[in-house]
Amino acid sequence: MKTLTLAGVLAVSCLLTCARASADTDDATMFRVFLNDGGSLVSYGEIARVGDHVVFSMPIASTPNPPLQLVNIAGDRVDWDRTDRYAATARAMHYFATQAESDYAALSNQIAQTLNDVTLATDATRRLALVEQARKGLADWPLSHFNYRDSEVRQMLSMLDEAIADLRAATGRQRFDLSLVAYANPLTIAEPLLPAPTPQEAIEQTIAAAWLSELPAERVSLLGAALAELDRSEAALPSEWVAARRVETKNAIETLLRIERSYQSLTTQIMDVANRRARLADVRGLEQMIAQI
Repeated sequence: MKTLTLAGVLAVSCLLTCARASADTDDATMFRVFLNDGGSLVSYGEIARVGDHVVFSMPIASTPNPPLQLVNIAGDRVDWDRTDRYAATARAMHYFATQAESDYAALSNQIAQTLNDVTLATDATRRLALVEQARKGLADWPLSHFNYRDSEVRQMLSMLDEAIADLRAATGRQRFDLSLVAYANPLTIAEPLLPAPTPQEAIEQTIAAAWLSELPAERVSLLGAALAELDRSEAALPSEWVAARRVETKNAIETLLRIERSYQSLTTQIMDVANRRARLADVRGLEQMIAQI
């Protein structure tokens, strides 16, 4: 009985020694903010909800380590169901590409050490406790690690279940603990990842984000960033599109600045009149101004 049980344990140990692929830990996670109108904006890193707004850093180019622009838009413009599903997929894929292998290696070492202790133990009850401990750790791991290497984990669990059954028979224990059977379902990719935006798409998204912003200063900043990227990437973009977008963006910036100057001028005039009436204690005049505003 001990020989059969140890054979199963050794088979699990062999599965734990499979080759491990390297991962690039420098890649940032790219999220998407999906809009109610069907469009989307790329977020470089996690998206933050601040009150009734959403704030994120948006790349304005498609180059490695792209320049980023802070975007702040109203939360009611966002399709949150799709945005949240995409975020779950993005986190899982980023984990698989960066940290999953090292975490799996740590799990492998932990399980292998436990199974080594099993082969050295002479008491069947002690061996059973060790295998059950290894089985529980293995079953709990996928849920908090995006079900990474699901098929390998399931195979090892099956082998450990056989070993546990043999050890229970050896110790005269027939009841099987149902808590050992529990296992998380495989991760469901509900929202597939989209390809990184092209240089043209990155600029279009920057312009779109500008018009979603509620503050004129933020609109000017985003449009200015788009204009700078048009100039920087002009050689790689369609010439007619660049010419049209450059004119549109410059005109939009000039219009926004003109409106802002007019607003500031009006504000200054109103404050001058208000201060003058306040010095004259013209309460009725101040009330009329407030009513007109």
